[in-house]
Amino acid sequence: MQLGKQALSALDSSRKKTKTPGESTKVLGRSSDSPATVQQTAPATFRSSLEQALLAAWFPSGGEPSAKHHSLVPRGAVGAVIGALVWLVTRSWLGLAAAQAVERLASKRRAGITIKQDQRPPVVIVGNLVAGGSGKTPLVIALAKALRQRGLRIAILCSGYGGKLEGQLLTDHYASPFDAWRAGWSDEAVLLAIESACPLFVGRDRSAALALCLSRQAQLDLILSDDGLQHRGLERAYEILLVDSRGLGNRRCLPAGPLREPVRNRKPSDYLLLRKPSARPKPGQDFMLSKIEINALARSSQWLPEPGLVVMDRRDWLAGRADAITLTQFAERVCGANLLGVAGIAQAEALANALAEQGIEAHWQFPGDHRALDLDGVLATASACGQAIDAIVMTAKDAVKYGDLPLTVYVLFQTHSAPEPLCLALEHIARGPSTS
Repeated sequence: MQLGKQALSALDSSRKKTKTPGESTKVLGRSSDSPATVQQTAPATFRSSLEQALLAAWFPSGGEPSAKHHSLVPRGAVGAVIGALVWLVTRSWLGLAAAQAVERLASKRRAGITIKQDQRPPVVIVGNLVAGGSGKTPLVIALAKALRQRGLRIAILCSGYGGKLEGQLLTDHYASPFDAWRAGWSDEAVLLAIESACPLFVGRDRSAALALCLSRQAQLDLILSDDGLQHRGLERAYEILLVDSRGLGNRRCLPAGPLREPVRNRKPSDYLLLRKPSARPKPGQDFMLSKIEINALARSSQWLPEPGLVVMDRRDWLAGRADAITLTQFAERVCGANLLGVAGIAQAEALANALAEQGIEAHWQFPGDHRALDLDGVLATASACGQAIDAIVMTAKDAVKYGDLPLTVYVLFQTHSAPEPLCLALEHIARGPSTS
């Protein structure tokens, strides 16, 4: 999760000065009164806990955490350090001053972005206004599949955040997704390439990635960019904003809040997709967009339902078989099994709670975005604690980061549908008259 380099770089520097011996995270079991403890590397545990604490400060829910899951923020001295750092960047004068500087810079950058409606092939940005995962990658995959079914030739750009390699990712050069990830490609890039079946070009410099794409793909109808909304160097024909069920949080810019750019006086995008909150907000929790904000942010807008979840056996997924089952069916299949859950995503605890509501309990591990666990060590420790694991369930983005495992692995997928009005608009853009 790219939570804003300004916030995390400052916090990581403070982390290096703080000794946190024996940091660990609890493996959440069926009985909350006897959790096992699994040791992890201290930086990953501290950083993932810090990320979750920042999200909680940026998107205060006011609700009580699920009784079936422990907080992701450690208690004791480590928790106190995290709390102090979060206060420093979100509520102190220093954090608020930094947020004002980010707001000014982002507004200037936004004003310099070039929109070229006659661009060929048109570049379509799928982005968001807040730091942290909001479901852009699954939406890009759904749009790519829907547009390909309409006969359009699609390529995809992504930043490759969390990976080391840039350029064109050709998955057929690797024996498995794990081999591609181990070679240095980011987890999101590997997942995009596999699921979309489109040419994928990776680069933090989006304009350079676009140039490489155009040099290698001469017959394209449309290019989708997974994020890059605030990338001034990337010319585009169309912008799609995605706002998830958390809304805009406290409406402050990084690091005091989640916003990458201010909402007020913003040059509007073309299309806004909003996900309805799963629960009615409490008094004072005005995090969702108002009608005035919606009309100001984009020329067209549409409400979307929350995505569903389906499950596949990892072997079927790697073999290309579409044998997904519902959570209800999955709960029946693993009834009585001792599951290990792995969720290295932004809203990891929300995912664990969603499965718990379906009666699916697991010993959850939250390694943080773009990170992998030492699963052999986790399984060995769980066994030594008398909690031998029968199977593993993990997100699709986690599934690309592991090779052969000794247990059955189930992969969680979000079911996104590409909105028909948006697909029609993109098809019209792609098939529009070319310019000479």
